[in-house]
Amino acid sequence: MPKWKMRAGFSAGRRALLTALPSGLLLTGASWLPASAQPRPAQRPKVVSVGAGVTEIVYALQAQSQLLAVDTSSLYPQAALALPKVGYQRTLSAEGVLGMGPQVLLAGQEAGPPAVLRQIESAGVKVVPVQGDYTFEGVIERIRIVAEALGRQAEGQALTAALTARWQALQARMAAAPLRGPGGQPLRVACLMRHGASTMAAGRDTGADAMLRLIGAVNVFGNDFSNYKPLSAESLAHAAPDAVVGTFDGTQEADARSRLLATPGLAMTPAGQAQRAVLFDIVLLLGFGPRLPQAVEDLYSALRT
Repeated sequence: MPKWKMRAGFSAGRRALLTALPSGLLLTGASWLPASAQPRPAQRPKVVSVGAGVTEIVYALQAQSQLLAVDTSSLYPQAALALPKVGYQRTLSAEGVLGMGPQVLLAGQEAGPPAVLRQIESAGVKVVPVQGDYTFEGVIERIRIVAEALGRQAEGQALTAALTARWQALQARMAAAPLRGPGGQPLRVACLMRHGASTMAAGRDTGADAMLRLIGAVNVFGNDFSNYKPLSAESLAHAAPDAVVGTFDGTQEADARSRLLATPGLAMTPAGQAQRAVLFDIVLLLGFGPRLPQAVEDLYSALRT
C-alpha cells in the first residue's frame, strides 16, 4: 500500500476515534482525561495587606483585585481608602482579619501583636512577613516577597527593573550636586513630627533617619538617641540644624509650615533663621515602598531650594 494511503487511513481512523469519544473527554499526551480534570493555572490568593508600604506594593503590581482589606495605615493610593479595614497595624485582632476570609496575610514590619499573628496562622491563613531594611535594596526585597505571595513574579520583575533604572539615575544626580549647609559641610537636618500637643524628633534606627542618609544629609539627633523622642526647645536650639523636615498625615493644613517654623527653639537655629523648612506626607516619607525613589527625589529637591 502506498505510504500516502497509509497516512490517509491513519488520519481517517483517528478522526473516527475522536468522533467516538464521550463528550467532555480530551486527549492529553497518552491519557484520556475529563475536561474538568485538565490542569488549570494556579488561582491567585485573596489577601489582607497590613502596612502602608506593603499595600502600595500590591497596587504597584496591579494586584488590587486580590485585596480583601487593608489596615488603617494604608492611605495610598486613594483606592485603598475604600477597602474594608482590619484596624491599626500594631494592634490587630485575629477576629478582624479572619472575618475577611483571606488565604494570605501580608504582614508588614509593624504588624502585630505576634500572638495574634500566630493565632491567624493557626486558623489556616498563610502569614507572610514582608521584611526588609530601610534601604532601596530593602524595598526590592519586599517587592519580591509580595510578588511571590501573590503569584505576580513577572510583574515584580518588571517593577524592580523600572525602579532600579530610576534609582540609579537619581543616585548619579545627587552625587553630582550633594546637599550642603551654610559652611559647605553636609546639610544637617532635624526631622520633626507632631504627636498630639508635643513635637517628636527622629533619632537613629528610624525611617526618617534612613531617609536623611539616603539624600546625603546628616540627622542632627542621630548620635543622641534612637527611635523617636519628645523634643524640647533647648535640645533643638543646641542641635542647630541647617534645615527641618516636618510631616503631615494625609492632608496638609494651610498653616502647617508656619506652625513648623514656630516650633519652640527653632528660631535660634540656622534653619529657623533661614526659614529652611519643608513638609512631607508621612506615608510618602516613611513608607519605604515602591515610591521610595520619588520620596528621595522630592526630599532632595525640596532641601536644595
